[in-house]
Amino acid sequence: MTIKLLKPFSNALAWNNKKGLPGLTETDLQPEEHTSLLSYGVESRDTVILEDAPAGDYEETEGRGPDGSDTPDRGDDPDSVRGSDHAAPSVSINSNLFARLDANLAEPGFLMPTFGNGLNITPGTFWIDWNGDDAFQGTQGVDKAWGLWGDDDIFLYDGNDTAYGGAGNDLLHGGRGNDALYGGTGNDLILGDVGKDTIDGGSGNDTLKGGRGNDMINGGDGNDLILGEEGRDVVRAGDGDDRVEGGDGNDLMWGDAGRDMMLGGDGDDQVFGGNGNDLLQGGLGNDHLEGGGGVDVLVGDQGDDLMNGGPANDIMSGDAGNDEMNGGTGNDDMEGGDGNDIMRGGDGDDFIYGEAGNDYIQGGSGNDHIFGGTNVAGEIGDYLIGGAGYDVFYFAFGDSGGNADPRDVIEDFGAGGSDLMVFEGFGATTWRGQDGFSNGVGAEAYFEQTQSDIYGAVTNVYLRDDSGLDADLSLTLLGHIDLAESDVFVIA
Repeated sequence: MTIKLLKPFSNALAWNNKKGLPGLTETDLQPEEHTSLLSYGVESRDTVILEDAPAGDYEETEGRGPDGSDTPDRGDDPDSVRGSDHAAPSVSINSNLFARLDANLAEPGFLMPTFGNGLNITPGTFWIDWNGDDAFQGTQGVDKAWGLWGDDDIFLYDGNDTAYGGAGNDLLHGGRGNDALYGGTGNDLILGDVGKDTIDGGSGNDTLKGGRGNDMINGGDGNDLILGEEGRDVVRAGDGDDRVEGGDGNDLMWGDAGRDMMLGGDGDDQVFGGNGNDLLQGGLGNDHLEGGGGVDVLVGDQGDDLMNGGPANDIMSGDAGNDEMNGGTGNDDMEGGDGNDIMRGGDGDDFIYGEAGNDYIQGGSGNDHIFGGTNVAGEIGDYLIGGAGYDVFYFAFGDSGGNADPRDVIEDFGAGGSDLMVFEGFGATTWRGQDGFSNGVGAEAYFEQTQSDIYGAVTNVYLRDDSGLDADLSLTLLGHIDLAESDVFVIA
C-alpha cells in the first residue's frame, strides 16, 4: 500500500533520542510549522513518498479511505522511503509508529503522537528508523539516513550525504558528492561512486568500493573485500583476512591484523601489510612495500620498487625494474628479477638471487647463500658482499662465455667464519677472479665447481688479493676441478 499526503498542517512533533544515533543534535531535530506527514500501510511491503506538498486535500493512492478515525499500524514487513527532488518535509518516525486520521479536526490531517523515540526529519534530510528490511532513496540535496535494524537498501544521489546502515546486511550507495557511508554491523555492500567519500564497513565481512575520487576507506573487523578503484585512496583494511585492491592512482594502504592480500594496482603505491602473513604486490608504478609482522610475500612487479621484509622469514621478488630490497631480521628468500637491483639480506640465514642485471647484494649477518645471476656481455657484473657468518657465493664469470667483462666482484667484510665460492658456467681455460676477503689472519676461501657446470677445461685460476693477507690465505678446491696447486695464482 502506498500513501501520499498532500495536505500541509501544523502539529507538535516529539523527539527522544534513546537510540543514541551518532551525529544528531537538537538543532537537527526541530519540527517545521508546515509539514507533510506520512503514514505506513498495514501488513504489506509499503512505499512512502516524501514530497514538497502544495495546499490541498490529502490523497491516499491505494486502497484505504478516511472513514472516521482510522489507525493504520506499521506491521513487521519491509518498507521503503523515497524522497522527491523538492525540499523534504519534516516528519517524526517512531520505532513503534502509529498515525491516526481524525475526521473531527478543524482540517483533515494526520496526527502524530506527542511521545515516542523515533527520528525527526528536517528539510532536505531523510532518516530511516525501523526494524524491517527497508529501502531508501535520497534526493538531489544533502541527505542523511539511518538504517538501524534490518537489511537496508539506501540509495543517495547528488549532494554530500551521510548514511548509517546499522545492524543487518545493508546496501549503501553514495552517488555523486562527497559522502560518508557507515555500514555498522553485518555483511555490508558499500559503493562510494563519484566524489571524495569516507567509507567504514564496521564489523562483518564487507565489500567496499570507493569508485571515482580520492576516498578514505576503513574495512573494520571481518574478512573484507576493498576496492579503491579510481583516485588516490587511503585504505585501512582493519582486523581480519582482507583483500585490498588499490586500483588506479597513488594509493596508501594498510592491512592491519590478519592474513591480507594487498594489491596496489596502477600508480606509485605505499602498501603496509601489518601483522599477519600477508601478500603484497605493487603492480604498475614505483611502489613501496612493507611486510610488517608475519611471514610475508612481497612482489614488486613493474617499476622501481622499495621492499622491506620485517622480522619474520619473508619471500621477496623484484620482478622488472631497478629494485631495492631489505630482508630484515628473518631467514629471507629474495629474488631481484630483471634490472639492476640493490639487495640486503639483513640478519638471518638468507638466500639471495640477483638474477638478471648488474646487482649489488649484501648478505648481512647470518650464513647466507648469494647468487649473482646473469649479466649482459660488455657490462659490469654483480657486486656480492657476504658480511658476518659462513656465506656461500654462487656466480658466473663472464656471462659472455669468456674471460672479459662482465666480472662479478666478491667481498666479505665480516669477522670470523669461512666462506664458500661456487663458480658456474666456465667457458674458457683461464678464469680470473678478484678476492677481497678481509676477515682476519687465517682467512679461508673455498671454491667449488660442479662437473655439470663445466663447459670447458679449466687449467688456471688467478686470484687477486688486495688485502695483503696472501701469506695467510688458505685455498681449498672442492671436487670435480682438475687443477693442481701450481695452477692457482695469487696476485697481490
